[in-house]
Amino acid sequence: MKILVTKSIKAPASAIWKLLSDYSNIHNFHPLLKSSGFIEGSCTHEPGATRQCDMLDGSFLKERIIDWKEGSHYSVEVYETSMPVTNSKATLGVTKLDGKQSLAYMYINMKSKYLILAPMLYLMFRYFAGPAILRGLNKAIVKEERASEPKLQLSTK
Repeated sequence: MKILVTKSIKAPASAIWKLLSDYSNIHNFHPLLKSSGFIEGSCTHEPGATRQCDMLDGSFLKERIIDWKEGSHYSVEVYETSMPVTNSKATLGVTKLDGKQSLAYMYINMKSKYLILAPMLYLMFRYFAGPAILRGLNKAIVKEERASEPKLQLSTK
């Protein structure tokens, strides 16, 4: 099954890419993750680098980068998981719409281990998990913008 989820975000593509490209820390904006990090000696963003994502529900994914285009997107394949999916690949990316607006996207291509679960998995990823990840990315962008705003100082004179 193939699923594409997009979200228009009021931010330059470079700001969105900064968060997306922090490969080992996807948990910083992925609301369904408890933690994530490099594994198996990986510490770069090159094809072959691996990370583990531990979900809030106790399941996990081990992913390997298969494509990386700096400033644009990266693709991973899931090579080990406790979830009921197989042959799972995902691409996270961003496209500039104009100077202040960008389109974040997530493309998922996966197969259910069990045919009976396929419709439920499709609905879950298309209407819950995928949108939740992109909303989390948007929230992280807003949080970073607020943190970088100058603080007002009150005069005590």
